[in-house]
This record gives sequence, C-alpha cells and structure tokens, in this order.
Amino acid sequence: MASSSSSSFPRRMELQKLLLSAAVFSALLSLSAVQTAAQPRYACDTSNPLTKTLPFCKTSMPMEERVRDVVSRLALDEKILQLVNDAPAIPRLGIPAHEWWSEALHGLADFGYGISFRGTIPAATLFPQVILTAATFDAKLWYQIGQVESNP
Repeated sequence: MASSSSSSFPRRMELQKLLLSAAVFSALLSLSAVQTAAQPRYACDTSNPLTKTLPFCKTSMPMEERVRDVVSRLALDEKILQLVNDAPAIPRLGIPAHEWWSEALHGLADFGYGISFRGTIPAATLFPQVILTAATFDAKLWYQIGQVESNP
C-alpha cells in the first residue's frame, strides 16, 4: 500500500504542475487579449464615442489648433514617452502605440544602450530620434547629420 501511494505521488505532482502551468498560461493569454482590446487602432476613430468629439480629431479645424489641443491634453510623462521609438498607446485620447524604428541611423546604435567600441575609437556620436530632429524643421541640421554619418 505504501508503494502504491508513493508511486501516485509523482503523478499527482506532475498533474498539479501541468494544471498550474495551464492556469498561468490562460491568465497571461487573457491579459494579452485585454491589453490588445484596450489599444486603439488609430487616433481619432469616428466609431469611438470617447474620441470622436475631441477637438484635435475635427479635420475642419486648422492644423495648428488641432496640434495645440492634443499637446495640451497630454500629461508630461505621456509627452516624454512619445519622444522615443516605441511609444505606448494613450487610449483616453485614441492615440495608438507606435514603433518608429525608421531613423536610418541604426547602423551605429543597434546593439544596446550606449556605444563602446573597446578599441581605438572610444565612443560614437548618436543623434536624437528622427521625430525630434524633424520637429526642428532645420534642413541645415539634417545636412550636417548626414555629413557626420557619412564620413568615416
């Protein structure tokens, strides 16, 4: 009898582990579905009653007013998070998450935080994300960045 109960113990443990794994997997899967459902497909969705009346969504308004309106609605931390390559969604404003990764300067910066060559070149010059540089509307700056990037 002792051998029968001792042999069923490992099976029960395996079954408990399997059930626990299934429960954790199920919980993670449902959490993923909730997060996906909470993220808007695009800004100013006219089918979304929470965003369709926001002033910055009204295409009849001048662009400057729309921009001023949306920026005024963002909290400081939300503004800061919009300045990086993988900005999170802001569902209350209908702003979806986005990932820019189109800066064309990856060649220097695509292997982690900071640049260390551990050789004769001690460091590299990195430029701000394209969204920040573009916000300057400075063609000369773009030209200068191109010169720096293209000269070995």
